[in-house]
Amino acid sequence: MSNTSQSIHFDETKNRYKEKLLFNPPKHTQEELHFILRILKKRAVTSVVDFGSGNGRLTFPLLMSGIVVTAVDISKKSLQILATLAKKKRLRKLSISEYIPSRKTDAFVGCDILHHVDVDIYFKMMHGRLNERGTLLFSEPNILNIAWVFFITFFLDWRIEWRIIFCNYFSLQKKLQENKFNSIQIHGIGLLPPPLFNKIPVLQRINYVLGDLPILKLFAYRYIIEAGL
Repeated sequence: MSNTSQSIHFDETKNRYKEKLLFNPPKHTQEELHFILRILKKRAVTSVVDFGSGNGRLTFPLLMSGIVVTAVDISKKSLQILATLAKKKRLRKLSISEYIPSRKTDAFVGCDILHHVDVDIYFKMMHGRLNERGTLLFSEPNILNIAWVFFITFFLDWRIEWRIIFCNYFSLQKKLQENKFNSIQIHGIGLLPPPLFNKIPVLQRINYVLGDLPILKLFAYRYIIEAGL
């Protein structure tokens, strides 16, 4: 599907992240976001490009953590909503763009975007636009977790989501290596869908531990993909 078709798709309200959840995300999303923020803090990242920002699922937690963010998305409508909400919340360390900026940055980050693009093209571009010791950090669904096959089949659109077939442990690691990234770590987030355990903290913890164990990680529900130069 073309970029134009994807832009039209994500311009539609039903295909964007629910606005009511942007500042009050469910428990499993909070865990995912905290994981990302901990890594950025550990790496002393102060500026990022939020690639495929949409209307701000990751952007707002980044801004509220004091990080300078350039939000990049092909959906003009999503960027407009993002800018309006940021102004309303007085979050000023934000710029928006439909294109990856040519200047260098500390990190490229994103949620649920790599399976919508040709990663060979964008990994190469990102490698050239990271500062020394720069960071790549993305959260993505794992096609080898059968829950995603059912979810896409019954609730989403395979014409939009088809690149998820490349979103698995081995393919992601290979693509990062081919594009000269180092210190590659792929963290498994949950073996079963984490939303199932939002109200049962003990089971949620067990689920997260299982999802990051050797072998079982191959079938994790979601990955946090971390790499550097």
